Amino acid sequence: MGTTLDIAIGLVSVFFLLSVLCSAIYEALAGVLRLRALNLAQSIEIMLADRALDPHVLRSLAARDAVARGAAEPREPITTRFIRRAAELVRVRVMPGPPPSPLAAALRQHPLIKDLKYGWVGPSYIPSHAFVAALIDTLRHIDWHDGAAPSLPQAGAAAPAPLLVSGAAALAATPAPAPAGAAAPAPAPADAAAPSPPASAAEPSPPPASDAAPAPPAGGAAPAPPPAGAAAPPPGGGAALPGCDEEPLDELKGLIERMPRESDLRRALATIVDSTVRDMREANIRLERWFNDAMDRAAGRYKRRTQLIISATALVLCIGFNADSIKLASALSRDAVVRAGMIAAAQEMAKSAPRAAPHESGLETDEDVMAALSQGGGAHSQLTGLDLKITWGVQAPEQTSAPGLWKAFSAILGQGVVAWIRGVLDRLLSPGILITAAAASLGAPFWFDLLNKLVNLRTVGKSPEPYEPPKGAGPDNSVNR
Repeated sequence: MGTTLDIAIGLVSVFFLLSVLCSAIYEALAGVLRLRALNLAQSIEIMLADRALDPHVLRSLAARDAVARGAAEPREPITTRFIRRAAELVRVRVMPGPPPSPLAAALRQHPLIKDLKYGWVGPSYIPSHAFVAALIDTLRHIDWHDGAAPSLPQAGAAAPAPLLVSGAAALAATPAPAPAGAAAPAPAPADAAAPSPPASAAEPSPPPASDAAPAPPAGGAAPAPPPAGAAAPPPGGGAALPGCDEEPLDELKGLIERMPRESDLRRALATIVDSTVRDMREANIRLERWFNDAMDRAAGRYKRRTQLIISATALVLCIGFNADSIKLASALSRDAVVRAGMIAAAQEMAKSAPRAAPHESGLETDEDVMAALSQGGGAHSQLTGLDLKITWGVQAPEQTSAPGLWKAFSAILGQGVVAWIRGVLDRLLSPGILITAAAASLGAPFWFDLLNKLVNLRTVGKSPEPYEPPKGAGPDNSVNR
């Protein structure tokens, strides 16, 4: 029982070190390539991908870029531009998902989202309230009309004055004087309004606009009261400012109503913000819940991809280190000195837990990458420092089948390349290598907990002390055990 437990502790120690090394390699790659940010960007693409909205969004983005083109903007460095294009290629071609969405690109440029960016890809975490506010504001700035967008004024051109526009309209509406000898104009109908007297007529001038009471509309009907929550008209008359007479919830519903009928996003938003929503707070809660559900699915996709990458990394490491669990168990069972060294190393490993991976909702920083590299270097040193003599390298097997075929390959590819291929294939088909790779892909926390339990099981309790009879006890009243 003691030897079997020692062999189990030795194998678990090797599995634990390989798992730590795999996790460190993956965390370094995830930090450098910003895999969490790419996964979040792809998840937003899945949420907002809608071909019915693409023409409207592209037209609005083109108009906005035309306005911003006049300002002198700092050019993006060539290296940053190349890395960003490579990340876009990985996100679009390597990571399966929908085609790029212009609406998602416009959302990422919103100040609420752009301020969360770290690195050259984008944010790895977006709060739900920031996403909802940025989405509503982005949809508000999109021209949903089917026609072309109105032409923008030239840079430096002054806008026409309102008084000049109204005066030109009044002159256009004034009839031209009849020529001499022309027939008199036809009399106006009976129900037509009488023409207003000229300004030079001797009548009292009307009171100022601020003191005069508003005239009742035609037909004698009383003016309708303003809707609840609507802003009062400006003093002195005139139209209210756009959006001032509209509740936020009504504005949101109107914005959804103006979106194209065939849009899937319009249907989703209309289903979320339906007639049962009472105020804007409830609408925000429902939209945030929609975003959180999408992020839960994104976390599941990220975990599956992480497990796939870690499994592939574990297989490569086991082949390179020749970590055959069957051969390791055989070596531990034969040599008691090796077992003692493995027990001492396992007790040291059990004292310190491995570094936890950065949370999916945390920011990826350069400190995380350096910490992962440091932890991986420590695990490599411990693994190669064991008495099992685990070293990196691939050697060709002494015996092989089809020697003529390998000799022909050696003439084409070279002796060293063919020897490396033979060694990799020999280890890849070994059951012990596959068992070790599957064990290392389970993760460092699993093997760390199991290692602690086995070490505690081995050291639990104390050895029984030799029996000593009590002082003064004779042979008759001695205790028999």
